[in-house]
Amino acid sequence: MSRLLIQGATVVTMNAADAILAPGDVVVDGARLAYVGPPDAARRAERYDRVLDGTRRVVIPGLVNAHAHTSETLFGGSYEGLPLDIWRLRMRAPVQQLDGEALELCTLLACTQMLRTGVTTVLDHYFASARLPYAGMEHEVRAMQRIGIRGAVAYLLADLPWESTLPLDAAELAQAQAAADWVTAQETGHTLDAYEEFLATFSGRGPRLTCLVGPSAVHRLSDAMFQGCAALAERYDVGLHLHVGESKAHAVQCRQRWGTTLVGRLQALDVLGPRVSLAHGVWLDDAELAAVAAAGATIVHNPASNLKLGNGVARLRAMQRHGVRVALGTDGSCSNDNQNLWESLRLAALLHTSNLVDYTEWPTARQVLRMATMGGAHACYLADQVGSLEAGKRADLAILTRDSYHLAADNDLPVQLVYCENGASVETVLVDGEVVVENGRLTTIDEVALYREVGRVREGLRGTYEDEVARAAALDRPLRAMYLRLTREPLEGLSPSARFE
Repeated sequence: MSRLLIQGATVVTMNAADAILAPGDVVVDGARLAYVGPPDAARRAERYDRVLDGTRRVVIPGLVNAHAHTSETLFGGSYEGLPLDIWRLRMRAPVQQLDGEALELCTLLACTQMLRTGVTTVLDHYFASARLPYAGMEHEVRAMQRIGIRGAVAYLLADLPWESTLPLDAAELAQAQAAADWVTAQETGHTLDAYEEFLATFSGRGPRLTCLVGPSAVHRLSDAMFQGCAALAERYDVGLHLHVGESKAHAVQCRQRWGTTLVGRLQALDVLGPRVSLAHGVWLDDAELAAVAAAGATIVHNPASNLKLGNGVARLRAMQRHGVRVALGTDGSCSNDNQNLWESLRLAALLHTSNLVDYTEWPTARQVLRMATMGGAHACYLADQVGSLEAGKRADLAILTRDSYHLAADNDLPVQLVYCENGASVETVLVDGEVVVENGRLTTIDEVALYREVGRVREGLRGTYEDEVARAAALDRPLRAMYLRLTREPLEGLSPSARFE
């Protein structure tokens, strides 16, 4: 068991007191943190396998990307100007055709960017192909274990026909029913029994892997499947992660079909609770936010993808006012289109300022840093293991150098990290005490070889990609009609001014 001492660094602990130690020492003993505190002569005199000089270095907890879809990575930079549900079909169509080699490359490439920019844990809400066991999770997990990241993994479950999950016009849909049936077949090909097999099979795959239950979204599951998902999460004592209120169409459809709000449906089914994390939460009203806070659930804010796909801006200040725990995510590699969580930190800080509200309510840098660390740890159901630098927790951390244009000047460190940093200052990253990034490069894989292999595989998909996207485009017309209609319809409980909250 190796021992590492980082001495004399600036240590951003993200503990309950929000302590920043300057200087501070960190002792890593095997896979765990043995000491985080002020310099201690007796501890420094102990035997270590390695001692790192922390002068002009900042140590932070490994960041937690609390919502990602790594199966999309080969198609990042493929789309623009498309709203969520049109984009989603065009993206999912070619992903369905990827083989195991391509899927492993997708996750390796996404995790390369995460690790190199200081993310040590990712909640991957995964769905590659209905044709593959567990939607292709074997390839995702193999890639994560190969590269060394901590993964909280869940594959998506859904069982409702696609056309019943959106407020579509029946006449418009009738002209594309065959395409709708094809989407349904792709998205509803997995069962609760298969999910239980997944949990039993993958739960023991090593200390860096955590399995979650991953219902796709509130509006895509029947009551029975939702309750079955909640029962599985309870039985295996794991988290439950799903999309909630990502777009206006989803909120409207839930009210039309079930006569209640998105969060109201979760309450009615007794699904909401502290093990639950909800991705997006853009279209939630005050009553829903209050319910999420009371249940102890977490909302994962994904500002970049929400902007790119035209979903709106989540009501972060309202979430904070109601006491909701908030995490941060990048979302997918094809909806963002990157896996750099620093961009999410900066956007989370910038998007929620407005001259229409009291400026003292604007989010602070420390609050945003907590979203990217402890907030994410709660979303992954790992708050007792990661998210802060405290003795006994897993040794997941990032070391940033002050010999960079972001951190050279010693100013207000949390503000510098949120508003200035983009991951370029990350020098060293540890996961479970293992150095997985050193001198800004991965130690676990050959990055250049990975990039070239990705290029080769993507080039080989040209014809397949174009054919699958064309098939998905058959549903553009009814979806476009839906979006144009919804732009004219208000949503009860969310006035136009509420969007600035």
